[in-house]
Amino acid sequence: MAEIDDTRRGRSEGQPRGFYVVCLALACERWAAYVLASSVVLMLSERYGHSQAESLRLAGLVNAASYLGTLPGGLLADKKLGHRRALSLSAALLTLGYALLVLTSPWALWLSLGFLVLGGALFKPSTQAMIALVFPEDDPRLEAAQIRSYLAINLGVALGSITSGLAVRHSGWGAAFSIATAVMLTACAVLVVNRSSLPPGDAPRSAKASPETHGMSPKQRALAIGSLMLAMLLYVLCYGQVEGSLVLWAQDRTERWIGGFEVPAVWFVALPALLALVLGGGQLAVIDRLKRRIGTYRLVAAGLGATSLAFVALTPAALAAGDKRVSMLWLVACLILIVVGELLISPLGLALVLRLAPPRFVGLIAGGWYVCVAVGYWLAGEVGAMWARSSPMSGVAFLAALPLGGAFLIWLITARRSA
Repeated sequence: MAEIDDTRRGRSEGQPRGFYVVCLALACERWAAYVLASSVVLMLSERYGHSQAESLRLAGLVNAASYLGTLPGGLLADKKLGHRRALSLSAALLTLGYALLVLTSPWALWLSLGFLVLGGALFKPSTQAMIALVFPEDDPRLEAAQIRSYLAINLGVALGSITSGLAVRHSGWGAAFSIATAVMLTACAVLVVNRSSLPPGDAPRSAKASPETHGMSPKQRALAIGSLMLAMLLYVLCYGQVEGSLVLWAQDRTERWIGGFEVPAVWFVALPALLALVLGGGQLAVIDRLKRRIGTYRLVAAGLGATSLAFVALTPAALAAGDKRVSMLWLVACLILIVVGELLISPLGLALVLRLAPPRFVGLIAGGWYVCVAVGYWLAGEVGAMWARSSPMSGVAFLAALPLGGAFLIWLITARRSA
């Protein structure tokens, strides 16, 4: 108990010290993950000989599998391991997974994916539970903390995508995954050195309700959690195209020459992360005002609306005749709107879900959130495979219409709750 109290008193610039440790671990994990994720479709095609449709489907399944285990992983961390121990174990498993990808044998690919799935199943819910546990339940800094954690995540995503593009182009796949292994070893070291800054498991939390959850019955809380998880699922289904169909769009349908330099297609995977770093700082400055005037639920619905507009922005490019390459500005506009959707849905929705979750099951609820992410990535792979076999406009229209339905549902739930 004394250790937990010390953790809560340990501050760095107004934040619990353990929060910054978790952010650094998140940045390292995403850096390593996006060395793989930003190029997984191209790797499966070029290194292992799969077709584009097969590669998109496999990439969706890999993403889904990496998130699907977070529900039992979160429960295991809640009840048996404790989130601090689960975090260190998961980092070690992820390090082994990326190390195996240095090898070119097919058996090494499948074995590495097993380690990555197991590591991700513990890492994702434990990091989110740790963020919730180092803040009191009614702490108004939680939403801002989630945004800061997303800035750390997107810094890692950007570094991973850029690293992947450069390493694969100049040194090959083995060099890229050697970098991913080194980055995860750094995360392991950070967690070991700063172990005392993290609470071991379920720290006591204040019973005081936040304004967003005040007066809600268990049924209303469950409905709110379900609607927020649906929003995340729909968003991930659309965002999953960034790592799949939109990489192929950049490679096959986009004019990527600037002067005498051809922009690597995988760098477009890094662009949303860089945009999130820029836009996230502005969001931190206005988040309290937006929450008071609009409310978190409606901000999440607005995020789905922005995601819909992202694919509307691709309509002129989708209507371009034949195999004509179009300006990369259409794709950039799409990615900007996807980032706006991410910043409204991911950190704000997750922060509210963690507020709504019973303290004893915060890891389990965080795991449920990531299960929705898993389903979203699986559906993203299926939609991407169908899009690869159909016309560009059909995929754009479907992905523009889908999040609008989710936005309307959340807006309707909010209106009925306010009535």
